[in-house]
Amino acid sequence: MPLCKICSKQSPSSLLPCPECAKTEKALEIAKNLHEGIEKLERRKFDAQCFVCANKCKLNNNELGLCKIRFAENGKVKSLCSEEKALLYYYLDPLPTNCCNSWFCTGSKLTGYNLALFYYGCNFDCLFCQNYEHKNVEQAKAIGLNELLEVAKRKDVKCICHFGGSPEPQINFALNFSRKALEERKDIMICWEWNGAGNEKLALKAAELSYASNGTVKFDLKAWNKSLHFLLTGRSNEQVLKNFEKIFSKFPEVLSATTLLVPYYIDEKEVENIAKFIASLSEEIPYSLLVFYPAYRLKDLPITPKEQVFACYKAAKKHLKNVHIGNLHLLESV
Repeated sequence: MPLCKICSKQSPSSLLPCPECAKTEKALEIAKNLHEGIEKLERRKFDAQCFVCANKCKLNNNELGLCKIRFAENGKVKSLCSEEKALLYYYLDPLPTNCCNSWFCTGSKLTGYNLALFYYGCNFDCLFCQNYEHKNVEQAKAIGLNELLEVAKRKDVKCICHFGGSPEPQINFALNFSRKALEERKDIMICWEWNGAGNEKLALKAAELSYASNGTVKFDLKAWNKSLHFLLTGRSNEQVLKNFEKIFSKFPEVLSATTLLVPYYIDEKEVENIAKFIASLSEEIPYSLLVFYPAYRLKDLPITPKEQVFACYKAAKKHLKNVHIGNLHLLESV
């Protein structure tokens, strides 16, 4: 096994320090070497600052933000997308889908299709990203608003899911499209699957659309420990938790959460702390624990061990009434 770069003990991953050291401030220095562009979060001198998400990237002219969607030009922040076009691909997914919320969502009981919108770009840099093709922004096709509205008009389309990547960098398009889709059809559900680190006001607007349409807002709560979260994602979880609380205060009915059980790192202690946080708002909020499979830069880790999965489930159930295990089929090969 590889050795931890902090304590020199064995580590499950060649990329990461051992699980114990990963939760210490010393892990932050390693994180800076793992995640490109972190200096954009901390600069004192810059030409323009973006406020579409919690990163608040501080950019020099002709430089892309961390999401690779927004950039600085002549002292102003501009975007590769707009309210009228987005960099995404879409498809019709038969209901019920493999959505993380299908175990409780109203849409899973319907017959028809989910209009799935996969956005390129993301404001996080998760080392375990399960959909890392979103990073290939240069290969993305610009899709116009009217094209998607024509698809959304179909009576067999029952819900719209914004995911990716994460929709935050292109949230202005996502909000505009969702509003217009609801103007055409009062019976279509609007759902969001995101990391939750968006601009607070825009996040609330998205949640309001889900509330009005009986949809859901699913937060992917990556980790509880601040150092571990930054190590795994290259970003803070502070605004994620604030947005979760703010949406609960306005639209509690729409909220749900998931956590990917990264082997040995996202353990029962991490999950219990997340569950306590969720339960401090309501013990009724649905929470899914997702079995990990090797992907992106953590391909040297195994599928989540069964003992870790069920220990995390038990820890979450201490505090929450509605807990589910997703990707359970992966354990059949363990």
